[in-house]
Amino acid sequence: MFFSILLLREVSMTQAFRALSANAQGINEHLAFMEPTSKKIRVEFAGETIASSSRVLIMHETNHQPVYYFPFSDVRMELLETSIRSTH
Repeated sequence: MFFSILLLREVSMTQAFRALSANAQGINEHLAFMEPTSKKIRVEFAGETIASSSRVLIMHETNHQPVYYFPFSDVRMELLETSIRSTH
């Protein structure tokens, strides 16, 4: 399990990518959607692999850079530290 996903509404991929453009005309809604990646994604820091997975989900959101979500089982949690920072 990755995490809970709240589906705001379904849109076509064309609508979603158009809405993600900062200069999109005629679209006033904030859109977000997730999709699985077809590639293996690896995260490295200081030469150490922190995460590696082919089960990554990518979240696309209006006016934001894409965010990659890894399954906990594919992340080396022992290499990470707890942070007080959170996202919404």
